[in-house]
Amino acid sequence: MILCYGNCLVLSCSSFAFLIFFIVSVVENYDYESDKLAPIILVNGMGASQIEGKWDTDNRPKFCDKKENDWEQMWLDPGVAFWTPLHLKCWAFRFQLLYDRSARKCKNQVGVKTRVKGRLGSLKASEFLTPGLISHQLPSSKYFHQMIEALKKSGYSSSRNLKAHSYDWRYAPPRQDDFNYYKRFTKLVEAVSEQTNRKVMIVGHSMGGLVTAHFLSNKTQEWKDKHIHAFLTVGTPWLGMIEAVGTYIVGLNLRIPTIDKKVTLSVQRTFQSLAFLLPEEEEFKDAVLVEWVSQNKSYTAKDYQQFFKDVKFEDGYLIREDVRPFFPFALDKLGVRFYCVWTNSSEIKTPAS
Repeated sequence: MILCYGNCLVLSCSSFAFLIFFIVSVVENYDYESDKLAPIILVNGMGASQIEGKWDTDNRPKFCDKKENDWEQMWLDPGVAFWTPLHLKCWAFRFQLLYDRSARKCKNQVGVKTRVKGRLGSLKASEFLTPGLISHQLPSSKYFHQMIEALKKSGYSSSRNLKAHSYDWRYAPPRQDDFNYYKRFTKLVEAVSEQTNRKVMIVGHSMGGLVTAHFLSNKTQEWKDKHIHAFLTVGTPWLGMIEAVGTYIVGLNLRIPTIDKKVTLSVQRTFQSLAFLLPEEEEFKDAVLVEWVSQNKSYTAKDYQQFFKDVKFEDGYLIREDVRPFFPFALDKLGVRFYCVWTNSSEIKTPAS
């Protein structure tokens, strides 16, 4: 389900080629000279940017290797399919978030630092989900790669007018302020706009659309009129997604059969972003979102407190209450040209579907 407010064009996208055509057609005065193309900034969805981590303490769990305190690939390591149980356990410990009930905030595990891979504007963190030339050949590793290649064929260049702004997707859009993400986003938009002498078009996929909407909602109209050409979202869950409910019950094994879902479940349910993406209470109301067959129970959006109690993760309800005031967004007040594109995933397969 997609809800659009005000000046919003909704399109059903039946092919990847059409999606690229539509993105390019939105660009003002489009032609094949790259210096006349409106610059594009891509914003990834949940789970779709590479994240690195490092130890910030010598007091580590016994099940973690005693390695040097260097930055290591945490999401996603190309060797994940061959991890030992201890390796997977250590990864889970480092990648999960802790919830501070007194401060009502999620934060990294004690002694762990994280960062998004790549420099400001780099396509590196979200073009592929894993590093390395060999893993880049895997279809499951390709994220923005096909879109980037198609845009380059249309005249775009990563050195000038095609950029990406990746973020730590474990945190909900409102928390990105804590990591200077929106300050860096502002810096990137202004730099690209100045370099190309054109307004910028932002393309947000999935949760990337929500992140960008939060960003634009907190910018002045004067700034948006000066720097933003258009905002386009692809598959953004404006009212939440039902899949988020099921993830709290069974978790996801990243489509890699060697990974134990019980381990990934313990990590994924700690993500603040997952609570943010739950179906919106006022919109879904009494609609049954999920049926837990083995427990003979079903849940609606009004049952979140009982749901989290039943899945033995009561912090989940507190996290949901923390982020609920920020969702859904008043899209009619974004103050920019706005387009929604959605696909029927049963008819079209994309790298992220």
